[in-house]
Amino acid sequence: MVRALIVEDDPMARTLFELYLKHSGRYELAAAIESASMAELYCLKNPVNLIIMDVCTALKASGLTAAAKIKKNSPGIRIVLVTSQPECDFIDRARLGGVDSFWYKDPSEDILLEIMDRTMEGESIYPDTTPMLKLGMA
Repeated sequence: MVRALIVEDDPMARTLFELYLKHSGRYELAAAIESASMAELYCLKNPVNLIIMDVCTALKASGLTAAAKIKKNSPGIRIVLVTSQPECDFIDRARLGGVDSFWYKDPSEDILLEIMDRTMEGESIYPDTTPMLKLGMA
């Protein structure tokens, strides 16, 4: 079974990710933490195969920075960075940091699990574009 670490400061998103793992039957929750600043240390002391990590986490810690450090020290750990912020710079920085896959958050369990599965199989999944923002009532 794949041991997955969740790094997410939003309690609702973190709980949702935990439920996705639990119901999948193929992922085991290693831990769920709020800050990317603790992710690198956790990975040095505990077995982890996959990390689902938000770009912006508690204590103003960057998931992008943490991911690059983790990939440098433990290149075998697969990382899926997630965000709800449509910042195009995040995708380029994730690629430069060696992040395996990138996902813009949505409430679809199937999509996230598919990205996780494909990432664990060695595929790199990135969106083609940033999401479109709708302003006002249009």
